[in-house]
Amino acid sequence: MKMTKLLIMAMTLFGFCALATLTHPVFSPVSVAGAAEDWPALKLKKPAKLHASASAASTVTEIVWKNEICIWLDKRDVWVKVRMKKNGHVGWIHQSYLAPAITTATVAK
Repeated sequence: MKMTKLLIMAMTLFGFCALATLTHPVFSPVSVAGAAEDWPALKLKKPAKLHASASAASTVTEIVWKNEICIWLDKRDVWVKVRMKKNGHVGWIHQSYLAPAITTATVAK
């Protein structure tokens, strides 16, 4: 329990993007157009809360706005782990807020 609190404090202090890049190469920045083959691009249908973990009770790290683009990283039950295109922040969003994004790669096909 104490370790979890320390990890959340460290992630808040250093930012999710910086910490994720140090711990796992999958979190390195990608463009939405280039991500179409590797990771599905998603778009917010309405404003949503970006959570620290896959739970409504978890800490809200930021509010993300309608039409923002994110990249699908993982899924647990009804929660989708995403990386926000705009700032690289990583967190969990309820699947009901997400829709497929139309990217330049999708339009070109």
